[in-house]
Amino acid sequence: MAYNLRNRNLLNTGCTYLGSSGSDNESHDSTHSDPDYGRPNQNNVRSSEAMQRSAGIRIVDSGGASSSWNTTGTVGRRRPGRPPKARANGEGDRQGIIERRRRKRTNFSQSPEEKITKRTVLSWLISLGIVEENEVVWYVEAKSGNILGEGKVSREGILCNCCSRQITVGEFEIHSGCKTRKPYQHIFLAASQLSLLDCQIEAWEDREEEEKRTFNNIQPEAIADDKNDDACVICADGGDLICCERCPSTFHPKCIFMETIPQGDWLCPYCVCKYCASGDGPLMKCTQCEKQYHCKCGGEKLDLMNSPASLFCGSSCRKIYEGLQSMLGVRNDLQDGLSWTLVQRTEQPFGSYAGYVYKKVQSNSKIAVAWLVMNECFLSTIDRHTRANIAQNVVYNRGSNLTRINYSGFYTAVLEKNDEIICVASIRVHGKRLAEMPFIGTRGEYRRLGMARILENCVESALCALQVEKLVIPSVDQLVSMWTQKYFFCHIQEDRLKRELSQYNTVMFPSTVVKLQKHLAMLPDLNMGPSENNEDF
Repeated sequence: MAYNLRNRNLLNTGCTYLGSSGSDNESHDSTHSDPDYGRPNQNNVRSSEAMQRSAGIRIVDSGGASSSWNTTGTVGRRRPGRPPKARANGEGDRQGIIERRRRKRTNFSQSPEEKITKRTVLSWLISLGIVEENEVVWYVEAKSGNILGEGKVSREGILCNCCSRQITVGEFEIHSGCKTRKPYQHIFLAASQLSLLDCQIEAWEDREEEEKRTFNNIQPEAIADDKNDDACVICADGGDLICCERCPSTFHPKCIFMETIPQGDWLCPYCVCKYCASGDGPLMKCTQCEKQYHCKCGGEKLDLMNSPASLFCGSSCRKIYEGLQSMLGVRNDLQDGLSWTLVQRTEQPFGSYAGYVYKKVQSNSKIAVAWLVMNECFLSTIDRHTRANIAQNVVYNRGSNLTRINYSGFYTAVLEKNDEIICVASIRVHGKRLAEMPFIGTRGEYRRLGMARILENCVESALCALQVEKLVIPSVDQLVSMWTQKYFFCHIQEDRLKRELSQYNTVMFPSTVVKLQKHLAMLPDLNMGPSENNEDF
């Protein structure tokens, strides 16, 4: 008996959605605009309501088809050079202060957009009400407990008391005579005696921030006869879809180049071995490309006596994963005070101030700020069927049981100038053959300065070092010439690559969006930034 296609009725609600029929006119095309020349600065027209809309996405009843997817008192000022009093209860006292501060804080939402001039970690903490603007801070030496520096916090940095200059957090540490490279750990709020690192952890663990990154578990309604997704994994549209018998994924036959409808049960590309295309027998899942494989066909085997934290389908995926992990949180200095860093959200518990934990706290904080930058650059891109905010989920590398909105493999590249994040790009590597960059955006005041090109060059150099062959991006038709002439991308001509793309879970966009590619193998190493005589920068 031939496999019967299941027809999906599309949901129809009046909003800007991604991947819906007719969405070509609804998307405003802002999600694919020129990162340097695109959407003008919206700071003067956006309201606090817009910020509240971006605070978190919750799955709601779609109402359509039958398969709907559902601190404390102020401490007296001390003279410089005198250490703060030791805390009697250690870590427990710190947690008690944080809890009392949390209860006291009545409004944790972002402040109105027009008040925010810089996108820094300090600006984020001030906006959330965790740190007060112009609050006194001390730099405290770890061993002696002596106060080596004093200043006041602002969104742009720290106003040093001794020289009356606005400097970055790192410069404040150097100005205080230390070089630990962990300034947030040693700078304390004078009032609560919490470190800025404590404040970062407090912000990250708050409920409203947590809602942006929880696992996106999409479940059908209990009364639904059909348990599969309402949209194609490749294009996110509905219609006549073929359904996987093992997971909720659905596809248009034409989107996966299926010429004939298979007899009997059918399994999608993510439920079969990437080598033999069979779903029989036990399958392992590759940590990097997220494809499944038989141990007998290739890849690493599961050792029951010494279970590894990660498994890989081959040596290339292991090398890519280890390479990306080694880049995480590493600041790469460029010219003219610029630097770029690769970050990724992590949920590892913050139990100590070990070096690796400090790095992860900084990465998480930059992820939160990177989302604020991305939200400035693009209009909301909401998946029609699950109501997931695509750009937000990508930045927070939010996982899901639904393949097409599973973004757990994403990394975020941030370009900074004096602690301010000015440009952000999202990257996911699907293996040595392919990486995708669905979003790249620059803050309004830094556009037309070549910031996006600088960040893209750094990303491409990192991918080259990992021996990734191609980078794929989406573009609306009217911007194709910009991407091809300015950024040297080209149209995807190879039938092999087109078929390969149908086998990967790349971010879906409306049908008018053109996918472009760039061969990375022959690119020069640009990690040291642009040359001095390049006028484009």
